[in-house]
Amino acid sequence: MRKDYVLKEDKPSVAQKKKEVQEIAQMLKKHKGIVIVDLRNTPDRLLQKIRKKIREEFKGGIKVAKKAVIMRAVMEAKKPKELAENINFPAGIIAIDESPYRVAVFFKQNTLEMPAKVGQVAPYDIVVPEGETDLPAGPALSELKSAGLNVKIDKGKIVVAKDSVIAKQGEVLTPIKVKALQTLGIKPFKAGVVYYIGYDGKTVFKKEDVSLMPEQIVEQIEEEMKNAFNLSVNAIYPTKHNIEILLQNAFSQARNVGINGSLYSDASIEQLLLSALRQAGALEGIKKEGGS
Repeated sequence: MRKDYVLKEDKPSVAQKKKEVQEIAQMLKKHKGIVIVDLRNTPDRLLQKIRKKIREEFKGGIKVAKKAVIMRAVMEAKKPKELAENINFPAGIIAIDESPYRVAVFFKQNTLEMPAKVGQVAPYDIVVPEGETDLPAGPALSELKSAGLNVKIDKGKIVVAKDSVIAKQGEVLTPIKVKALQTLGIKPFKAGVVYYIGYDGKTVFKKEDVSLMPEQIVEQIEEEMKNAFNLSVNAIYPTKHNIEILLQNAFSQARNVGINGSLYSDASIEQLLLSALRQAGALEGIKKEGGS
């Protein structure tokens, strides 16, 4: 069923919202690409940094607005409606001439480490590594032990005796564990701008389409190239990449056939002569033993 996102005239702020729609629509018309971002976990100081980077590095713009405003602006700029129709979070809309993938990578590389809060869920196994801390002997020792850490005093400093898991992935953080993490200065959470959906002027890219980092893509390509190379060698399918290996294998196999079948050739003659000499030597030894 079609939904028309119309701003109601009876709202006092309708003029301001119409102005927002026009500003965003004009911004979108100037650029071929769009990225919608989730700002639920974005500190203001990071958002300001992102704004500056988008403007300076990507030569684009970013606006923060409500869903109805973003949807209306997207439709007015004649961009795909699906970019904004499922927004249910504080969102920003970015207009750029770059690939949405490049913007997604930029977001992953620009995050802030954040301290843990009571009630948060551990995003992964939070491990405190073995080693000396900067903490002097004192009440902190019992606090860390209460949180499950293997700690001791050595030369007046608190030392983690061995790697200790303070919280398993998915575990809800208690006040004792949060206090221990704060005492050790460990910030297990990350805050940032989260890519939601993008458009490059031709194709819509969802979050899963841009999830891999460049190094992960390179690793996958290298692995697939290795698998393809091995397959072509095992199937004896010649290409410019494997021809040297195939020729070496063919030469080795032909040489072995010649040696095993006593077939003389440039490749097998040396080995056949050596084999004949060894056999002659063995016979000579047997002859001497028989004559003694």
